Amino acid sequence: MEWSFPISPVAASRPRVSKHGAYFAGPYKNFRREAAEIVDDVLGEWEPLSGPLTVDLELFIGRPKTTKLDAPRADIDNFVKAIFDVMNGKLWDDDSQVIKLYATKQWAEDANGYFVLGINKEKPNE
Repeated sequence: MEWSFPISPVAASRPRVSKHGAYFAGPYKNFRREAAEIVDDVLGEWEPLSGPLTVDLELFIGRPKTTKLDAPRADIDNFVKAIFDVMNGKLWDDDSQVIKLYATKQWAEDANGYFVLGINKEKPNE
């Protein structure tokens, strides 16, 4: 199964801590809110998967107007974490179910980024 999600991935940030508790700020907070709505729209009536899963994730990051970089600067694991956090309870029960992951990051052709996520259920060991 494979889906394309029309939102530019954002790398997960560290939570900020205040006297009122931990929270997320900035672009990551906005990404989580916007992506949750998009995921619901793309998946439609979907029952979260349970059991071990394999995930293929292609990240197409919105290209800034100018950059000298060949690929997005943020670490790929932070992009993956952001997307996995959004998928918890929607595509799967919890991201701890993912036992295999293949991920790539690259610039999108324009400023409109997106990501493509493929998933396979793993057969239980016998």
